[in-house]
Amino acid sequence: MQKQFFSILTAVGLLFGLVLTANLQSSEDDGKLGPIDSITFSGSENDLTISNSGERLSWGDEKTSRAWSIGFMEPDKALEQLMMADHLVEARDELNEELDEQLAAVRATLDAIRDRRQAMDPDDPESPALRQEWDNTNRKFARIQQQVRKIRSTLVADQMQESYSELIEAVNVVSDRMDIDIVIRYIAPDRDFEDVAPETTLLQIRSRTALRIPEGIDITDEVLSELGLEMQ
Repeated sequence: MQKQFFSILTAVGLLFGLVLTANLQSSEDDGKLGPIDSITFSGSENDLTISNSGERLSWGDEKTSRAWSIGFMEPDKALEQLMMADHLVEARDELNEELDEQLAAVRATLDAIRDRRQAMDPDDPESPALRQEWDNTNRKFARIQQQVRKIRSTLVADQMQESYSELIEAVNVVSDRMDIDIVIRYIAPDRDFEDVAPETTLLQIRSRTALRIPEGIDITDEVLSELGLEMQ
């Protein structure tokens, strides 16, 4: 009797398995399971239900409860080349030429005043006035130098933002094409260090946010290709 009971139980189990497989089996004869709306895993405290939300595996209502696709990108490899674009280099050269002319004009005035002072007798009554002229011109030169540094820095900062925006556009294009949700900026852990100074070395170590990544999720080359830049 007991043997017969186990035989019936086994048959029921096999039948249940066949029914479940039939329900999971796709309409196409390709050996794939599904589609199903969700699958629930029992747990010691709570059950876990996995479903498809926005074509992403989801285990809750919040967007933070989804499995997102992740890629990694070394942005400096692109930014360095983008900053060397012809129109950006030309703009920097034109500005530097203009600013250098302004500095050269004031410097020439200082040189002329210095030559006059050297040729002047120390007891010459015009000596105090010439010294005052030197001081005023020297202060003017210092102000212009400060303004020049600020103007140059502003231009470079604007160009960096322009290059960054171009980079982000390329990252978005590549991400859409490769179905990537999140792209993390990083420096490859095996890249050579650029400086041996302790401070800069430590900064480079801290910038290497990923110590190891799976092969195939670094999209740097794909983004460089999208931008038409040289792969490094």
